[in-house]
Amino acid sequence: MEYTEFAYIAPPRAEAKIPLGMLGLYEDGGWLAQIKKNGTNSVIFVPPDRVPYAYNRHGERHKAWEFDEKSAALFARLPGKNWWVFNAELLHNKVTGGPRNTNYLHDVLVHDGTYLLGRSYAERYELLYKTFRRYVKKEEYAYRVLNEETWLATCLSKGFKKIFKEKLSDEEDEGLVLKNPAGLLSTTDGKGAPWMAKIRKPQKNFGF
Repeated sequence: MEYTEFAYIAPPRAEAKIPLGMLGLYEDGGWLAQIKKNGTNSVIFVPPDRVPYAYNRHGERHKAWEFDEKSAALFARLPGKNWWVFNAELLHNKVTGGPRNTNYLHDVLVHDGTYLLGRSYAERYELLYKTFRRYVKKEEYAYRVLNEETWLATCLSKGFKKIFKEKLSDEEDEGLVLKNPAGLLSTTDGKGAPWMAKIRKPQKNFGF
């Protein structure tokens, strides 16, 4: 499906909440895990002029943040001549002393003018990785650093319980988001994607 002009896209949302004891079932079922950062869900729109802008998951422009030259740099270099739309976590003001002005990318919804409806998460992540792999500067445990302002979430396939118990930072990481690599993108995913689930640390200040 072609995407030729701006229209807000509600990002896929993990509504299903699972207990720690079920993590092994998802791992055995071939699901992927990504560490959920303590930030604000952000949908990044990149028009043909390559000047990006972003909305929150409620369909509103961010009130306290906008792209600057540094955070926009990689999006300005995207290939092709058509629209791109990404889903990310905006890391800016939720963690004291934490990342600022940083987009933690984890999905691509429109790829050079093609709205990826009906395409699996595995296929979308592969497109996302191929788009940015040339910029990888450093690999951390949960993400790849593309530049100081743009990170790419890593898909983890093993050791979910150990990751949850031992690898999450106290303030910066909220928990895990689990994704079925075969899960297909749908227009209803913003109300709860059946191919996603979540488990969060029991802190009151985490809202996902």
